[in-house]
Amino acid sequence: MNIVGIVQAALIVGGTGALIGFFLCFAGEKLKVEIDEREEKILALLPGVNCGACGHAGCGTLAAAIVEGAAKTNACPVGRGALTEQIGAIMSVSAE
Repeated sequence: MNIVGIVQAALIVGGTGALIGFFLCFAGEKLKVEIDEREEKILALLPGVNCGACGHAGCGTLAAAIVEGAAKTNACPVGRGALTEQIGAIMSVSAE
């Protein structure tokens, strides 16, 4: 094996990887989905057990439903009481 062939192969593979990395970085910024800030705050408060007892697939979908108004602030049976009040404060509504 000659060293020139090895260097050429390394440059081609490295250049291709850099080009794909640049494209993925650009696409990630361009196609990023904006998430409501309230949804992230509510998700941080929820217990994160993803039990489905609230009727949603997990805590993330419950947080999205609360922000959209499709679910009540007390929908999580695992985190009752203070959690309901904190979610109500984030949503600027009285705790249900």
